[in-house]
Amino acid sequence: GEGSGRPRTAVLLSGGVDSSVALNLLKETHDVTAFYLKIWLEDELAHLGSCPWEDDWSVCESVCAQAGVPLESLSLQAEYKDAVISYTIEEARKGRTPNPDIMCNSRVKFGCFLKAIEGRGFDYVASGHYAQLVDGGDAAAATRRLVRGVDDVKDQ
Repeated sequence: GEGSGRPRTAVLLSGGVDSSVALNLLKETHDVTAFYLKIWLEDELAHLGSCPWEDDWSVCESVCAQAGVPLESLSLQAEYKDAVISYTIEEARKGRTPNPDIMCNSRVKFGCFLKAIEGRGFDYVASGHYAQLVDGGDAAAATRRLVRGVDDVKDQ
């Protein structure tokens, strides 16, 4: 990170145990900023009496306050609607069972999120997702790829 000599890391925080643990481990050696992604159609459902994301946000606030880490909310609702809802409807029309979570992880949580924080100077992005990092094969470029986890049961 700037001035500290520590890498700057954007952590996707969901309010769950896995991402909270990732954040707390990383804060020891990285300058961490947590991001809570507002996806799905939370605001459109608010008229039903309670926002489904409020409890998750409250947990994220508590985790970040305890860890001394800044927290930002980032709305990717339009991107979710465009990428995930349209995919789900299209797959159902084709008679296939859609998997919106996988589409959300690949297109919204990683693709759209990376675009949203582009230019903010982060060295790394982290989450609580179960996956693997493998060398990209180009040693000169020092690239790594995010791939499925070893255990298919835990794969996200």
